[in-house]
Amino acid sequence: MKYRYLCVLFAFLTTVGTGLTQTTPTATVEDFKPASTNQPGRQYPQVNSEGRVRASISAPEAHKVQLDISAVKYDLVKDTAGVWTGDSNPQDEGFHYYQLWIDGAAVPDPGSLYFYGASRWGSGIDIPAKDQDFYALKNVPHGQIREVHYFAKSTNTMRRCFVYTPPDYDKDTAKRYPVLYLQHGGGEDETGWPNQGKTNLIMDNLIAEGKAAPFIIVMDNGTWRMPEGARPPRREGGRPGGSWPPTGWADGFKKTLLEDIIPMIDTNFRTIADQPHRAMAGLSMGGMQTRVISLANTDVFSYIGLFSGGSFSLKDVNNAPGFREKVKLVFVSYGSRELENRRMGFGGDPRANTDSLKEAGINTHFYVSPQTAHEWQSWRRSLHEFAPLLFKDIAQRGRRGGFGGPIELGPDDKPAFPDPPVGFNVKRDNIAHGELTIIQYDSKTLGKRRQMRVYTPAGYSPSKKYPVLYLLHGIGGNDLEWIQACQADNVIDNLIADGKIKPMIVVFPNGNANITVGDDSAVPSEGMGARGQRGGPGGGFESWGKPFENDLIKDIIPYIESHYSVYKDREHRALAGLSMGGGQSLNIGMYNIGTFAYVGGFSSAPNTNQFGGMYNDVEFMPDPEAAKKKLKLLWIACGNKDGLIRVSQGVHKYLKEEGVKHVWHVDGNAHD
Repeated sequence: MKYRYLCVLFAFLTTVGTGLTQTTPTATVEDFKPASTNQPGRQYPQVNSEGRVRASISAPEAHKVQLDISAVKYDLVKDTAGVWTGDSNPQDEGFHYYQLWIDGAAVPDPGSLYFYGASRWGSGIDIPAKDQDFYALKNVPHGQIREVHYFAKSTNTMRRCFVYTPPDYDKDTAKRYPVLYLQHGGGEDETGWPNQGKTNLIMDNLIAEGKAAPFIIVMDNGTWRMPEGARPPRREGGRPGGSWPPTGWADGFKKTLLEDIIPMIDTNFRTIADQPHRAMAGLSMGGMQTRVISLANTDVFSYIGLFSGGSFSLKDVNNAPGFREKVKLVFVSYGSRELENRRMGFGGDPRANTDSLKEAGINTHFYVSPQTAHEWQSWRRSLHEFAPLLFKDIAQRGRRGGFGGPIELGPDDKPAFPDPPVGFNVKRDNIAHGELTIIQYDSKTLGKRRQMRVYTPAGYSPSKKYPVLYLLHGIGGNDLEWIQACQADNVIDNLIADGKIKPMIVVFPNGNANITVGDDSAVPSEGMGARGQRGGPGGGFESWGKPFENDLIKDIIPYIESHYSVYKDREHRALAGLSMGGGQSLNIGMYNIGTFAYVGGFSSAPNTNQFGGMYNDVEFMPDPEAAKKKLKLLWIACGNKDGLIRVSQGVHKYLKEEGVKHVWHVDGNAHD
């Protein structure tokens, strides 16, 4: 027997009846309304407040008509005009495939729109959900779903994908965006996420609320066919026995994705074409593809989402070179009914696996969609939970924990300078380049061995002296974040080559004082409270305040000044950082004006010395008069779409009231 589609063996999305028949539903609430998924003007199918579906079709010559939904068939009753009508039992909230059976023939319902699922174009219906507001069509700026046709060399065929571009994509043609590659389930195709998934509406609403960074989403066709031959033997529980999935089952799509789809997207769209700005996720079969492909390509994807598609074990991660160092997020989700029925896919218990990764210091999230099974409402909710975690500092991603909020702009909140030119952070072949070095040092104040990275400019010579900028990352990053996410070394190279700045040394420390060499992944995870800890006292936000300040002042700076040819006075030292690093820079800089003459806070988080609860009642600036006299530059900057702008606005207001000269720069971006 031949089995053409993955849905047959995974049993993920098929709606073919199982032979179960329900003929007499219990008492019904008569408040039925036409479904939102109906064809224009059609009154049936209808849905009531209980989630029952009422189907109706004119078939006067038929002998038996049934409604087939959620693998249960319901007999319809014929009236004198030959119209068959009947109700289902209450259905889960969200989208469901269904069909009608007329005298043994499965047919679409002419009243509904058609959707591709269960390996066919057929009927679908949306049961109104209590939380449907997150994918409702609202009066907010909207992105676009673009249909893209392209030639794939890997398959020698023309292919199609759908690409979501965020609302401002065509307004600022200099801006580049991260990309999420989002895959459908078995028996579906590239239309699944745009149609059934409501992808564009979910993203439009999240972006409008400031809960997610704008990014591009690519939805391609990952359909996989089983090798020709007999059905694999079944083991207890109905799943295939032997080696499953078959070895190499995802290789075809992996090859197309890596060799055709990603290069095509990077060529035709304004992407940030690197691993830190690339994510992959999928539902069911697409989640399994994501799992296989991401494990084998840790240099390609930084964020990973598995929606009802298995999970990662600690063994998987340990056997994937670079996973711990390069992957910023693992997100696993299921519908609650899937877990209740132990329908958890392949790879073991997903909750236990996720807990083991979290205990190993990997930023991992486990989400359960309430009262849903292996169905689209689970996956809509999963995307809604997953998207805010992507391409952002974790402090901003945790806005539900109180970091962000409504954005209100004042008359001072405007750019102080124009945006940098296109390509300002792109590596140029025709200029000299500096060198990045990984430095390990012994921190006497912390009693542990730690790591930082040091940029030395092209032509660095011990016979010259150089100023130093200490540049701090966000809470979700480490000493590599500025290099990976911003290409900071390219920025400095280009500025020096253009004669806009003098050669300088840039030091990238690890701002989490709890980290030791070989443990760079153990950063506080999103979702922890202000005192969130991992592994005992000092394992949370406390390590970002005074402990790091001591490490910087007493260990890092002395190391740099004893190993590099630098000026050793405050007039030649600068301190700056992004998000949590911005908060650290402002805190440390204002309390160490005798050490730094230049201080910058970019999208700064709240006072890091107050975060842990150990250093409350800490003033922002203990000596405004000293700041006025000694600081050569105090730079405060934020984006006007950033939920943390209130922090920087407060700093600007305070400095203005105290008469402390500073730069206040507000550009048109978010927390990115």
